Parts: sequence; structure tokens; C-alpha cells
Amino acid sequence: MARSKSRPYTVEDVRYIYNNYSNMTAGEIAEELGISRAQVSKIVTELRKAGVDLQKRRENPIEVFIREDLKLEPKVQ
Repeated sequence: MARSKSRPYTVEDVRYIYNNYSNMTAGEIAEELGISRAQVSKIVTELRKAGVDLQKRRENPIEVFIREDLKLEPKVQ
């Protein structure tokens, strides 16, 4: 099966990535926008090079398990 060529990204795509990158994976964003994961990564890299602070703000799965399943507060190190 041949891969389809991704469409060029737009300013709206960059805005969407900026607003959602901390909560979504590159694959999820790519699927939502209809562009490739490589394009999402390229946009993130270019934003970071320009000085934009884009961070993944995912919780540590171990801390989530401790808090939700064991009903304990994880120790702060």
C-alpha cells in the first residue's frame, strides 16, 4: 500500500499543535489534523528553535497508579 502524501501545514495547524502538544501525542495531533507525525515533530522543533517553550506535561504513570489505585500521595523527591 502506497503512503499518501501529507498536505502542507498551515498557521492553524501550528496554532493547534501549540495549544494541544502538552496533552496529546504527536500521532494523535497528526491524525486530528491530517498531517504526518514527522510534520508535527518538525513544527515542534521549529517552535523550540524559535524560543517557544513546548513541554509534554504528562504525569508519571507510577505516580498516577499510587494516587488513584493505592489512594496514597507519592513522595516528593
